[in-house]
Amino acid sequence: MSSTGTPAPNRALAREWLAIRIIVLGGFLVAIVAAIWFGYVVPKVIAPNEFREKLTTQIRTLLTEEAQICGSALTNAKNFGIVPQYGRIASGKLAATNVQGRYACLAATHATRYILFVDLICRNLKDPHCVSLYNVSQTDGTVLYQRQR
Repeated sequence: MSSTGTPAPNRALAREWLAIRIIVLGGFLVAIVAAIWFGYVVPKVIAPNEFREKLTTQIRTLLTEEAQICGSALTNAKNFGIVPQYGRIASGKLAATNVQGRYACLAATHATRYILFVDLICRNLKDPHCVSLYNVSQTDGTVLYQRQR
């Protein structure tokens, strides 16, 4: 027996129980922190990257479709003899107009710039008949072609 009146093995047993409580409570604390980390923090970090990749893919698709429309419009203008064969797309971006389904593209040669107004007739952008040339004018306002109504 010790001087306090408790047997020595009880003191050792109390230390073991204290160690077990610390380990068990520490384990629960680690599990709670891990659940918060992997359930809340990590998804907030990963989600923006996935969103950014998805948005980048959508933007690339949209720019490709716009370039296809402008390319078809320029091809039609060249086939009609309005724009010279050496004309190129000056900007692959479509500009919206006040008329639904009508868009404008910008084409250019070394001498002048053209505004090509097109109507989208169908959704198959690979079909050149889906892009109907409506108007071709120079940037100074001179109308070179106007489709008959």
